[in-house]
Amino acid sequence: MGGTHTFQSSLDSKLITFTVMNNKSSLEHAHREIEMIYMIKGNLQVKVNNNFFQMKSSDFVLVNSNELHSFQSDEDNLFVVFHFNYFELSSLLTQKRLLFSCNSIENVSISDQKLRTAIEKLITVYMDVNNFSQVEILEKTYKLISILRINYMNNRKQLQIDTTFKGQNDRLTEIIDYIQSNYQEALSLEEVARIHYLSIPYLSKFFKKQTGKTYSQYLNEIRLEHAVYELVNSNKPITRIALDNGFPNIASFNRVFNESYQLKPVEYRKQMRVILDKEEVAYNDISDLEKNETLTQLRQYLKSNEDKSVQAVPRTTSPKDFEIVKIGKLDAFVKYWNRLLNIGYARDLLNSDMQEQITLMQKEIGFTYARFWGLFGDDMLLEDRSEGTITYNFSNANKLLDFLIKNNLKPFIEIGPKPKIIQKAIGETLVVQTTKETTLEQWQNLVKAFLLQCIERYGIEEVETWYFEMWRPHTAIFNFKSQEENDVLAKIKDNQFRDYFKIFSDFKRITQEHVPGAKVGGCGLNMNLEGYKLDLLLEQWKQEEIQPDFLSIYLYPIEIDREKYRVPIKNLHSTDPLYVQNKLKDVRKSLKKTGYDGLEINVTEWNISISNRNYLNDSSFKSSYLVKNIIENININQVNMLGYWLCSDIFSDFRDSKNLLHGGAGLMTKNGIKKPSYLAFVLLKQLGEILVAKGKNYIVTKKTGDRYQVLCFNYKNFNYSYYLHPEGSTGIDEQYDFFEDNEPLNLSLELQGIANGKYRIKELKLNRNHGSVLDEWLKAGAAEDIKSDEVEYFKQICMPYMKIEHSLVENHSIILKGELQPHEVRLFELNLLFREV
Repeated sequence: MGGTHTFQSSLDSKLITFTVMNNKSSLEHAHREIEMIYMIKGNLQVKVNNNFFQMKSSDFVLVNSNELHSFQSDEDNLFVVFHFNYFELSSLLTQKRLLFSCNSIENVSISDQKLRTAIEKLITVYMDVNNFSQVEILEKTYKLISILRINYMNNRKQLQIDTTFKGQNDRLTEIIDYIQSNYQEALSLEEVARIHYLSIPYLSKFFKKQTGKTYSQYLNEIRLEHAVYELVNSNKPITRIALDNGFPNIASFNRVFNESYQLKPVEYRKQMRVILDKEEVAYNDISDLEKNETLTQLRQYLKSNEDKSVQAVPRTTSPKDFEIVKIGKLDAFVKYWNRLLNIGYARDLLNSDMQEQITLMQKEIGFTYARFWGLFGDDMLLEDRSEGTITYNFSNANKLLDFLIKNNLKPFIEIGPKPKIIQKAIGETLVVQTTKETTLEQWQNLVKAFLLQCIERYGIEEVETWYFEMWRPHTAIFNFKSQEENDVLAKIKDNQFRDYFKIFSDFKRITQEHVPGAKVGGCGLNMNLEGYKLDLLLEQWKQEEIQPDFLSIYLYPIEIDREKYRVPIKNLHSTDPLYVQNKLKDVRKSLKKTGYDGLEINVTEWNISISNRNYLNDSSFKSSYLVKNIIENININQVNMLGYWLCSDIFSDFRDSKNLLHGGAGLMTKNGIKKPSYLAFVLLKQLGEILVAKGKNYIVTKKTGDRYQVLCFNYKNFNYSYYLHPEGSTGIDEQYDFFEDNEPLNLSLELQGIANGKYRIKELKLNRNHGSVLDEWLKAGAAEDIKSDEVEYFKQICMPYMKIEHSLVENHSIILKGELQPHEVRLFELNLLFREV
């Protein structure tokens, strides 16, 4: 007789369990849980619906919810069966309909090895739970789920019951979400049509066309799916099950059930209870000795596999594993990432330390535009009301503008009464500076006076190259609790942005009248306004007489809906490693849909976080994060500017920032020490203007002549344990403990087609040992009382490692090799000294 042993973690027992089985068979059955079978040794025949799978060692098969399945052991074997709680997993993955395509037999994927590794690591922690913390167990669990979501889950916009669904769009997604959230209610077609501002006939035809089902068919299938789960897994009366899941009466439930199962609900419940009882009896008949033997076999397998477990990135690379880059067709590309830098609040720019840092940045990096706000703030002392009338004094404003222009920085001015906010975490600020209220006429007079004096001082040709961004007051832009999606949607539909459109139009009219060539845009969209809601906003803006010259958006990878799910996630960071790319794609799609195709997109604020109290900002991770996202988005989605937030930690200096580092978002510390993020921009500057090739971990560019640059990186995404902690709550020495792995990247690139001759090769390494102020501070004991001479020491030591070699190329080919540490960024510069004659 076969043996089984079931494991549950005290923390995630509602989410996942797994059972170890030896020579075990199961009759055909179905259940709400999602099941995954993983083969350890021997063979197993699995039937899912009408498909048969012959499983052998390391094979896996996933069984979706309510799919009929069975398995048969033909010989002595060993396998593990996972069960995922459907409702908990649905909540965790923020999708109400879950459907996976996942088996290693007929659908071979390049991600299969990653999944096998995650499965075996999870089994290991369950088998030795006493030596692992609950956080580690959750980490392995969430890692497995993350791989399933990214590589095997059907697209969330499909939201399908079966393959008859096709042609989904955003409106259908909204409607289906509403149905699935309210299926237990008396949900009529009329109500759904009214909620979504559609006519009943239109909704009926639209739904049938898009899904292949009538509205009532779809609604009944949703209700039936939930009812079947309760029918098998609870003792509730059948009438109560029917009513609790939205059926108007027992007769309606019986009819729908019989159409799908050709049985009455009571008969189906009896059949399923017989199957479950047989399995329970079989398990109880197994002796403790047999159970222990089953576990012993599994432990032996894990131990033998420990030294040869699959690594996400191999540690060694054979000579034949070079990635080949052929110098062929060359494409020009725009360096969009150094066109804009956020330097912060206007008054801060009059600080001599800030000016010194900006001057250095311009010398070593060279940005084109400097974005700031608060130019008309009270602390700029622009208005003189002492004699009863308003006169203007632009002395401080001119000092600021003079400094920027002297350093070859063009102003990118955010206009409006935007306050200065130091963000400690989402919804938590340290200080706010505001501007007093003024009438529209007074504000218009101030704008006219400012523009006229700028023209007189700098010339209209100069001012016409400037950018002006009209700030839109957000409803607590990062206080998501007060900005529910329905509220935002209602505001758009009620045209509550009319005030913004009016003030934008007034400002642009004034600007066009005096400086017709300057670009005026807005409105600083944060990414909780997307999809259907963004479409509505743009459609309304399109109806205005005055149109924007560009759309400005903020890109902070934050998922605003996390807090309403039933999983212990406290960190609002998005788990999507392609967040920036996907959001830009969505925005470009909305622009095209609403008639704004080709409109200039400027990402006026961008960072991993809004926080100015997160030590990740000071870490080596930040350099690889910057380089990864910048390289990924080259030549896609037509981004004009990507404005890094922020220039310097001086902006966020406050009474709680007495240490050398305080987690500020700046490229430099308040003392002027260059962070890894700063040094990443320095390396990016060395790239040429011609794109040769771009890969997963590298980019190859070319400058005039025979000069090539290869910039590569070893980026690591967060593991799920990171999201269990509030942002910024971890200690300074824990910043590298929350990544998916700590494996080095063995890079081997062969550049083919280059000229023969002698090359000078300069190699620059930026990693935890070279150029990381956080790591250097930790090595020095993270002392709080850092002296001025010690600050100078950090300025000198926080630099990339440099190595220079000379190499003779004789066959038009050169190989670049290197082992990149986690979070490392490395640059190779190849310059031809003389050609081979």
